Amino acid sequence: MSSISDSSSAVSYAKEAYGASLAKVAHVDKGQQALDLLESAKVVNPTPAASSGSHMTTDNLGQSVNIHV
Repeated sequence: MSSISDSSSAVSYAKEAYGASLAKVAHVDKGQQALDLLESAKVVNPTPAASSGSHMTTDNLGQSVNIHV
């Protein structure tokens, strides 16, 4: 009777280990997706208004907000 108990505990352990392995793979994939998203969000070429001295009036557009209550 102990062999049945040992067998079921081995199966239970195997299921738990397999689940942990799947969770780790999913976690690594999600982290890689986040890194890829951050990499793709890097600004390669700044906008002309922000990089050109001739557009000084638009460089600070939207930086101050007046709120009246």
